[in-house]
Amino acid sequence: MKSLYAIAAIVALSAVPAFAGEGHVSSKSLANMGLAGLQNMNDAQGMQVRGLSVAVVAGGSIATIHGDGGSASSFNTYFAAGHKSAEGSNISGAADGTVKTYGNHVMTTTNFVVAGGASQASAK
Repeated sequence: MKSLYAIAAIVALSAVPAFAGEGHVSSKSLANMGLAGLQNMNDAQGMQVRGLSVAVVAGGSIATIHGDGGSASSFNTYFAAGHKSAEGSNISGAADGTVKTYGNHVMTTTNFVVAGGASQASAK
């Protein structure tokens, strides 16, 4: 008996897609949802609006260095939003170093730490 119920369920579920109207929502279903005034759009009309969603990108970069002269960081972010495309890029860098100067029995040591970066974003 359980096998008979299982077979009946499989047959019933496989028949459901045949009644689905090939992806179209019936006018009765729209009315039941309170959307009786809506009409289905044909494929040509749909092609005019497909792919026009908002494109959003965001990103960031960070560079930090600790040297004899101290510490430095560069933090950069970007954000872009457009109807068809959006893009952005980042670059960050950090360096440290020592400069020694010799002259007339005097030696000078200069330590430096630098960081910098840039971000750009564009949208269409």
